[in-house]
Amino acid sequence: MFKMELNKLFKPKSMAVVGISKKNPLSPGRIVMLKNEFEMQVKVYGIYPTGGEIEGIQLYERLDKLPEIPDLLVIAVGPDDTLDYIQQCADLNIPSAVIIGGGFAEIGIKGKKRQDKLEKIAFENNIAVLGPNCLGVYAPPLVDTIFLPTERITKPPKGSVALISQSGGVLVDQFFVKFKERNIGVSTAVSIGNRAVVDEVMLLEYFSKVDPETSNIAFYLEGFKEGRAREFLKFARESEDTVIMFFGGKTREGKVATLSHTASLAGNYKIQYSALRQNLVIQPHSERELLTSLKVFDVLSHRKNPFGDNVVTYGDVVILSVSGGHGVIAADMLKSYGLNRVDFTKEEKAKMKKLMNPVAREIASFNNPIDLTGSVLDTDIEDMIRYLSDIDRIECIILLLLPYPPNISFQIGRRIANVVASKKKPVVCFVPYVSKYEMIIESLELAYIPVFHSIKETVQAVSALKHRTRVDNVKKGNIFWEK
Repeated sequence: MFKMELNKLFKPKSMAVVGISKKNPLSPGRIVMLKNEFEMQVKVYGIYPTGGEIEGIQLYERLDKLPEIPDLLVIAVGPDDTLDYIQQCADLNIPSAVIIGGGFAEIGIKGKKRQDKLEKIAFENNIAVLGPNCLGVYAPPLVDTIFLPTERITKPPKGSVALISQSGGVLVDQFFVKFKERNIGVSTAVSIGNRAVVDEVMLLEYFSKVDPETSNIAFYLEGFKEGRAREFLKFARESEDTVIMFFGGKTREGKVATLSHTASLAGNYKIQYSALRQNLVIQPHSERELLTSLKVFDVLSHRKNPFGDNVVTYGDVVILSVSGGHGVIAADMLKSYGLNRVDFTKEEKAKMKKLMNPVAREIASFNNPIDLTGSVLDTDIEDMIRYLSDIDRIECIILLLLPYPPNISFQIGRRIANVVASKKKPVVCFVPYVSKYEMIIESLELAYIPVFHSIKETVQAVSALKHRTRVDNVKKGNIFWEK
């Protein structure tokens, strides 16, 4: 268990903010104080050398004049003053801190000396320090130390994913925006910056063993902290949660960039990839694949798992499409993602043909991919999913649903959801992310059926389900899956 109280960092009952400006309403400290006072549940105290108030909030002259010892101190001052406040955390027994500002190891020798002093104080006094050079913590509905005004950022919904990023910019742009767009839920988001004290290993251990709201742990790193990779791999293999890693700094040019960004040392990517895979860390190859994996893992982590005990083990799939061309594109991708096309018998094709309306059955194709054509009706799609769900050798249905044909109603999402709720067969959908189809998408996602806005993402999602099955089996000691 932890000597440092990371729960006070992510679930504080009270917090104090230093570095508040009375003149500049957009200063980081002021934004953090007001955001938490008016939008979050944590009790907030502001520190200002002469006291006073801002927007009705009393300011205290010093930390030792607060009515209580806060669980968390957010520090938004220069680097030398930052060290003074970390020392005050030690003197007053404040258990955790977020350091927003830079001026430490990322700037060179002088900054490295400051960071060494910071680490010494923190480790000797068990202070859980995030940063420096970071945005800190977003843990809804309790605390938000991101120093950007709420109206300028997009916040993802609440969910099962603990999101840990070495880059604050990547966190709020690449992840927050796309998580919201794709309806991926976050339990806690953490910007670790220079990770002088709290690093990826501590966070992996905390979210794996302590936080009950997290079941998927995703990392964006630009390299492991020096000397910590082996311990990270150990915790990853032991974790009951799904651990996902996406690295920046894979190329020579990227490695150069990481040095000036967060003082990271990016390692040999091929060696890292092999070591992580052996220790059951899922590694998407692109940002899009990362988001796709996280969405489908978040869906499976809800109490109401739409697929029950059914899993994708070997990757045996059927493609059910309203458009023949879309089906062909999906089929071309299967092999690249470790998936297999299920073949049908003549008897099965004949039964599928009988299920279709008289017009569509004469022009539809019942090979795999199945092309239902533009003459399809809602009932045809329902009946086909119901029939395919009863074929045991099919592990997942890839449904490419283009709602353009006039006989597909806006109730099709609910109709499909009802069949999936009954049959529990894994179904992953492609529906164009067009505003006029939001009702269909919402109906599917309210039933926890994952929807994606490209054919490639839909295929990637099924591949992610297969990877997760492998990881879960190895953790249970099924030797077959070690391959």
